[in-house]
Amino acid sequence: VLSRLDLGAMRVAFGRISGVSVALSCVWFALNLWLKVLRWQRLLRAQGIALPHSVALAAFLSSQFYAQITVGRVGEFLRVEALIERDVSPGTALAACVFDRLLDLYLVLCAGLCFGAFWLADLRLAALAAIVMLSLAAAGLWLMRVLGGGHQPAWLQALARQPLAARLLHHARELVSGVRPMLAPGPLLEAAGWTLGAWSLYLAALFALADGLHIAVSRVLLTATAAFAALSSLLPVTISGLGARELIYIEVLRARGVSGESAATLSLLHLAVMSAMAIGLGVLGSLWRARQRSQN
Repeated sequence: VLSRLDLGAMRVAFGRISGVSVALSCVWFALNLWLKVLRWQRLLRAQGIALPHSVALAAFLSSQFYAQITVGRVGEFLRVEALIERDVSPGTALAACVFDRLLDLYLVLCAGLCFGAFWLADLRLAALAAIVMLSLAAAGLWLMRVLGGGHQPAWLQALARQPLAARLLHHARELVSGVRPMLAPGPLLEAAGWTLGAWSLYLAALFALADGLHIAVSRVLLTATAAFAALSSLLPVTISGLGARELIYIEVLRARGVSGESAATLSLLHLAVMSAMAIGLGVLGSLWRARQRSQN
């Protein structure tokens, strides 16, 4: 990507950003992480699991460090260790983590595909957005019915006779059982509210950098661009979407008169702020967790 850009123009773009804009972006992103900690705690409470805020905060921040250095951000699931050490079964412990990842994924799909579709006036993309989201919801409900129902299909019964598969199915049923309380209207609506709040702060961090770079485009367009870029971080061949997200920013913003150099600079700055905050706070969270474990 960088080989096709004017590196001199990128240096000029980096030079335009002020320390105040970067600091404000860091504050917004840190608050986004904190809201996600609160969301995780509330989801756990819906499961009947009480986790002290200090432990939840330390475990969540620690997991953010590992999320930054693993493909598809799978390292963020390591926060379940704080629950497993309290004798919560692995499947139940993983349920809230999987559920809040799905909430983020669903919101990002909605924002990226729907905003992008209507902004680009592409009805086919709007239809694709609806199909993808409805398919995800239908697949989730089908999986819960199959794993959680009393009558098991023949293929599932045959699979359960294999020792390794039986163990995996046991954990999957625990996961489904753990997710079920969070699908009640109250917890689900509350979780949706926390998710909207957290992503609003995520976008505020991006907007602060865009303003600092004097990129004058619609907030709606930036929201759609950031949503598509966030999806790229889930690709199993990237680290936090590096390389893919820059192409997305360049292609989308170039259509609105933003140079490729400015678009790539915005993407790299946003990723740098997120990575620096996640790694920095993650190291502190890891040290905090180690101290908490030594005191138990």
